[in-house]
Amino acid sequence: MLEFVVRRYLYYPTALRREAPLPPWAGDAEEVWLAADDGHEIHALWWPAPDGRPTLLFLHGNAQSVFEWSLVREDLAALECGLLLLDYPGYGKSSGDPTEDGCYAAGRAALRWLLDERGLPPAQVVVFGKSLGGGVATEIVRGQTLGGLILESTFRSIPSVARKLLPMVATDAVLSTERYESLARIGEVAMPLLVVHGDRDELIPYEEGQALFDAAPEPKQLYAVAGAGHNDVSMVAGAAYGRTLRAWLDGLGGE
Repeated sequence: MLEFVVRRYLYYPTALRREAPLPPWAGDAEEVWLAADDGHEIHALWWPAPDGRPTLLFLHGNAQSVFEWSLVREDLAALECGLLLLDYPGYGKSSGDPTEDGCYAAGRAALRWLLDERGLPPAQVVVFGKSLGGGVATEIVRGQTLGGLILESTFRSIPSVARKLLPMVATDAVLSTERYESLARIGEVAMPLLVVHGDRDELIPYEEGQALFDAAPEPKQLYAVAGAGHNDVSMVAGAAYGRTLRAWLDGLGGE
């Protein structure tokens, strides 16, 4: 019962008709379809990188679809990167229902598409996980040698967050799925890491991001955004957001 409740409140997908046209702000994207190992068809939007620039695999948060999330390109404009933005199962035009394993399968399908079908050099691919996407990102980069990993406004694990929301429930003991155990996996991330977190995050406290940063191997960088909550990190940071991410990205040496 608790797993049903957690799943019910963890995923807030916006469904889209397959024939739904791109919104005006994403009209220059290419719609692509990815085949996940679990049989689901994953919908994604693709913007190729300018010559010599990296590509971001962006794993979004727990709500909406790639149509709404394509607005993130404005926040990332200063990076001058390519972008693959995917929907998890049950989100947007993707088939299936959202689950932890299904989200991992979707992320792995996206990595395969970038590395195998598009033929991008691994050093030119950076995985960016936002909120729930941070849990997906930390899992799918294990065993990979990529350009880097960005984790923004994300958590140690779902039980860690649930303990704050449901303090009377022993979530560690009863949750067997939908755990997203990033803290247990971050030590296996063998690539540069940037952790971004608002110090007034009301949903996923700053201490969650700090714990991930502390447990991660070098090289790593922590970008604490003063006064930012969960959904307004780039807005509160302003132009410094793009400058900071661009400086980290350009320092990877993968260009």
